[in-house]
Order: sequence, then structure tokens, then C-alpha cells
Amino acid sequence: MKKIFPLLLFVVLLPDGVTIAQSPLQAPRIGVLMPGSAQDMDEQRDLQAFFQGFKEVGYVAGKNTVFEFRAAERKLNLLPRLAGELVRLKVAVIIAVGTTAIGAAIKATQTIPIVMVSGGNPVARGFVKSLSLPGGNVTGLSSVAEGDEGKRVELLKEAFPWVSRVIVLNADKRKSRVENYLRQEAGAAMAFEALDVYSSEDLKRTFQTIAISSSHALITVRNAFTIRHAEQIADFTLKNRLPSIYESREFVEKGGLMSYGVNYTASWRRSAFYVDKILKGTNAGVLPVEPPQFEFLVNLRTARKMGHSIPAEILLEANEVIK
Repeated sequence: MKKIFPLLLFVVLLPDGVTIAQSPLQAPRIGVLMPGSAQDMDEQRDLQAFFQGFKEVGYVAGKNTVFEFRAAERKLNLLPRLAGELVRLKVAVIIAVGTTAIGAAIKATQTIPIVMVSGGNPVARGFVKSLSLPGGNVTGLSSVAEGDEGKRVELLKEAFPWVSRVIVLNADKRKSRVENYLRQEAGAAMAFEALDVYSSEDLKRTFQTIAISSSHALITVRNAFTIRHAEQIADFTLKNRLPSIYESREFVEKGGLMSYGVNYTASWRRSAFYVDKILKGTNAGVLPVEPPQFEFLVNLRTARKMGHSIPAEILLEANEVIK
């Protein structure tokens, strides 16, 4: 079903046929700024969770709430202009998704409250003064937590004890943090090599390098490039029977073996809590920033195709098992 996203009148045709349209002018206007588009959300799962979260706290689009969505369609240079549009509309709150959108929203306004979704490490990036007392006009949800890289290594090692040489794909700007943390966690027992790819040709060459290397497993960092090529990466690991663990569920749903990372759908849903508090008069600067929820997925179907078995204790730990 077609999803329609005009600039001044926001209409969503949800998969179940429910239509949500602009509500009366006296209703609070909530701006949403995002780098991608609603079409990027797998089966609109995040979008549905978003509206469900608002319904749970008493807001229904088209009745007592106006949502103004601005999506950059992956053209990140558009985010400052789109943020400016929301400011000129005098929205009550801006929900900013991802660190680039958050940065654009902060530059556009120091007065309108901003709720972060997937805020990375907001203290390190300078979005907030501290997690417990953000200060300023920004609060919401981060997308990193202490030990998440170590947890991926731990799960990989528990499932495949023989793994000792691992490729980390697209560590990118987090390269030193990822490598240092993994080295500290695993010590001399595991060796890591970080490979970054920036184009489809890079990816082909990287696949060739990995295929002839002596690496035992692959860890893939989540970013725009790897998400777009999730199915290709999953197919490569399957063909080469290469144990793999990813940072989010998109990869496992495209055939990847395991993922441990942020539950982004839960973060979208949780944003409603912050908006509700702010609309009821709470200052954004005193609302603590929350760490994200994490989820662990295992694709048993892929494991069987690879000829690998996954220990029962690992399956018991998983939030979801694809059979």
C-alpha cells in the first residue's frame, strides 16, 4: 500500500488500512526529523510502534495530535533545512532520529524540546551535558551501552568456541573504540582485523579478501552502507559457512546468522513517553537520557544451511529464534 508523505499535511496509510491525518490546529504539533524515509522501515514496524506508543499515553494522530514528518530520503544535507521547517511551524517537540538529524535539530533550535531516538553516545557527541541531567533542550534515548561490543564477541565465542580470528566489517569512525574494546574483552585469545568498505566494488574486493583469508568469523557494524547490503553480506557468509554476528535484526531477517544490538523499534515506541512528559510541562533538560533496549536474534534456518549447530543455552538466551 502506498505511503503518502506531503510536506505540510502528513497522511499515513498504515498496512491495516487505518488512515491518520492532520488534526485540528489547537492540537499539539509534534515534529519528526529523520535521515531516511518511512519506506526504509521494514514493513513499517518502527512506524507502527511509534504510533502505538503515542496511543498508549493518550495521543491519537488525527484526533488530539498533529504529526509533522520531515524525511531527508538519505540526503543528509537536507536535514538542516527540514529542521528549520519544523522550527518555523512552531512544533511543540521535535523527535530527531539518528545522530545526524539530532545534530541538525540542535543547530536549528535551542528552545524547542528535542527527543532523541538512537542518539549514539550523546554525552561524547555534545548533545547533552550528562545522561542523568541532560540540561538544555535535549533528552531521549541513546543507542550505545557499555559492553555491547563485548557482548557480541561473547555470544560469538559461546556459540563457536573454536573461533579465534575475526573480521570486523565497517568499524568506520568507531574503528579504534571497537578494536580496543574487543581486544580488551578477548585478550590474546582472539585476533581482530577491521575492514572498511565504501562502495559495492569495495564490498566485492573485501569478500574476495575474506574468502581467501584464515578468518573464522565476521562481525558487521550497522551503518547505512551495511544495511543496504545486508542480504549480500548474509549470502556471502552463508556461501562461505562463516559464523557471523551483526548489530541489528535487519541482517538476521535477510539471512544473517545472529545479531545482538539495539531494539530500534522499542526506541521509537519509547519516544512517546518523553513527548508526553514534555507536553505535560516537564523540562527536557531534567529528563534523564535512557539507554536502549537490546535484543538477541538467532536464525536457525541459516545455521542449518551452514551446517552449524547452535548450543541450546544460546537459543534460550535469544529474544527471537527464526526456525
